[in-house]
Amino acid sequence: MVFPETVIVSVTLHGSIHPENDTPIPTFKVPEGMRIKKISAVAPGVCNVTSETQIAKINRSITSAFENPVRYEDVDSKLPLLIESFKQLEKNEVIFILKDDSGEKEKDFVRHTDIGYTVVDYLAGQPILQKRYSRSVGEGIDDANDFKINVLNVEGQPDLHSLLLTGRSGATTTRASEIEESQYMVRLSSFVNLLQEKGVKNIVLFDFSCSDFYQANPRKSRALRRGVVGFNGGKKTETRRRRKRLHNGHSKANTLSLPRRQQATRRHKHSRKRPSRTSTNA
Repeated sequence: MVFPETVIVSVTLHGSIHPENDTPIPTFKVPEGMRIKKISAVAPGVCNVTSETQIAKINRSITSAFENPVRYEDVDSKLPLLIESFKQLEKNEVIFILKDDSGEKEKDFVRHTDIGYTVVDYLAGQPILQKRYSRSVGEGIDDANDFKINVLNVEGQPDLHSLLLTGRSGATTTRASEIEESQYMVRLSSFVNLLQEKGVKNIVLFDFSCSDFYQANPRKSRALRRGVVGFNGGKKTETRRRRKRLHNGHSKANTLSLPRRQQATRRHKHSRKRPSRTSTNA
């Protein structure tokens, strides 16, 4: 099986972020001579609830957007329209979720759609978030698009998850995979290393899996998410309290036009400790 220099990879397995080596946010370094462009459908701490039907449409859109051989330098020009189409499909999911009596994971997905579909570039030697991908026995058997790690621009669109587990890649099960809670698991680093062995230099990685923090409650998940902002894509946003202050005339810049005594009074108010923005029972 021949792999080109630049591969387009679509991950549709279960995904999660597990603590490793005494750190809640594990990373690994991009191998020498490689570049990774990662498009993440959901932010860290969020589960992706996109349906199987939508995943099939998404993979077809990705495949048709890129001509073989793929030039890594041309990828960025293709992404805006692709991502816009993904977000439109996502809106359809949101409408269904809002109509249905959905669970907490679905509601959390809806709350965080504004920080999904981030694009981050990683060069050789840079740290990238380690993730675990898995599927249960029987998942993906009847669906060519779901519960896979498909290389979309290679003939037959091989599933890297299957290659790693069966050993056809030459990788050992001890290095590449584990059986965990009846699921077959591989790490992101495992299939990146496999692709390096195949001569791949550039990976365009579309990650449609969940990004839950393992056994983290909502409060801890929010804290961990803040720890990977920027590093995994996304941006910090101002709090509602801060935005209100900027728009009601109390910002420092707006005090400069006031008389000196009023400037001093307002700055003194700003120096007081702000109350917590969350309940102690959260």
